[in-house]
Amino acid sequence: MASAPLPPATRRLVGFLLMLSGGLLGLGMLLKVYVTVMSWNTTYQSSYAMLSVYLVGLLASGLLMRLGRRMRRGDDLSRRDPDTEEIL
Repeated sequence: MASAPLPPATRRLVGFLLMLSGGLLGLGMLLKVYVTVMSWNTTYQSSYAMLSVYLVGLLASGLLMRLGRRMRRGDDLSRRDPDTEEIL
């Protein structure tokens, strides 16, 4: 059983909070990537695993911001016609 949709004001607030958390996560991951790259250049330690984890975190922050933007706009994928031939 599907739950009732959120009121518009609540959707905008949740969307804003998702965008804010995505932005802060992205800022933190960018700082971590910077520190990792600088330490890699100075000490020549191979830290490919941590660098890849931080880059995945950057991807997650972008997806959070995209989800928040869609929620603030009110875009709903369930209202799309699945029979159209559009590129997703």
